[in-house]
Amino acid sequence: MAEYTGTSITVWYVNAGTGLDGDTPADNTAQDRGKSASKAFDTIQFAFDKLVDSTIADGDEIRIMGTSDDATNYGISAKLTCTWAGKEVVITGANSSGVVDGTVVEINGDGLDDTTPMLEISVATVDNVCFSNLNFDADNVAQHCVEVTVANNNQVTWLNCQFQKATSHGVYMNNLAQYWSFINCRANNNGDAGIEHQSSNYGLTYKCLFDENAGDGLRVGIAARVASCVFHNNGDDGLLIHNSGTVICDCVFDGNTGDGAYVSSSGQSTWVNNLFTNNLAKGLNVASGSEARSFNAAFYNNNKWTGTGGTDHFSSFNHIQLAEVTYGTTADFDFTPNGDSSVVGAGIPTHYRFFGSTASDIGLNKWVNTEKISVF
Repeated sequence: MAEYTGTSITVWYVNAGTGLDGDTPADNTAQDRGKSASKAFDTIQFAFDKLVDSTIADGDEIRIMGTSDDATNYGISAKLTCTWAGKEVVITGANSSGVVDGTVVEINGDGLDDTTPMLEISVATVDNVCFSNLNFDADNVAQHCVEVTVANNNQVTWLNCQFQKATSHGVYMNNLAQYWSFINCRANNNGDAGIEHQSSNYGLTYKCLFDENAGDGLRVGIAARVASCVFHNNGDDGLLIHNSGTVICDCVFDGNTGDGAYVSSSGQSTWVNNLFTNNLAKGLNVASGSEARSFNAAFYNNNKWTGTGGTDHFSSFNHIQLAEVTYGTTADFDFTPNGDSSVVGAGIPTHYRFFGSTASDIGLNKWVNTEKISVF
């Protein structure tokens, strides 16, 4: 946020309702435009192009402002392209005054088609960028919310973002992208996986919700870290692990059509404090040839509590099969087991309610339900 940045950091503004990309009016000259909320750029792509030509410098911040009407929030007719080199920038949603207060700004892809992503990263130098407080709504028209088409993007962070209604994957990394992080994000109602990350390395997924995707909720690759996430009502597996070194802890896998979680034959994984409920196939399925160790897991009402291949090495320490698990209202994103659930007191941590704070979660950077410019 500009209020806490040094004097060498410039905050740039984008406003689809009142902004201008040209040099008119006279007081909105090339030197001044974009540098204040009252002289904002008009389009997100124009701001991205200013990163390419280095008008926007390493360390700067771009604020995409909420407009006065949700319906005019950044409908795009061409994909957004990220092609800059080596800029450690923050790209964040802000309220209609240009203040970063948790307002989530919608970018809508209904002007695209099912062969075009909403945002494409097509160079290997888009590193150390943070995207925050943005909702990518493909509107059942655009192919992906985000697509990576080149290898070796490093340290990209998605904070408090949503990826929804893509005809294919919400986020698709068909090439290697390393050290990407998804924190307090949601991927839902996509035509395939919520986030397809299985060809990538060292990803972190923390306090995210994957729900109602037609395919898997999340697919991860080498040495991924998945913590405090919920995988709910996905059309295939909640979580697919493809390759070795993954650690999964404090997650809920509920109501998925396939397995709660599936570990492929090349996977080596460690599981701690996870809850598998109501999955139509297996709670935790470890494929032949993979190695997995699970500590303190609880299972309820899956078709089978687990499944293992013929040559696997699967060890389960202190798992329990519960008599009952009832949650709060899952439609209201409350996956905390109720007090009468047999999981309570069984050593499994209770999970927080998404999109709000509880005694066990301070609500930092959580999606806000009360602001005027909102997608929730």
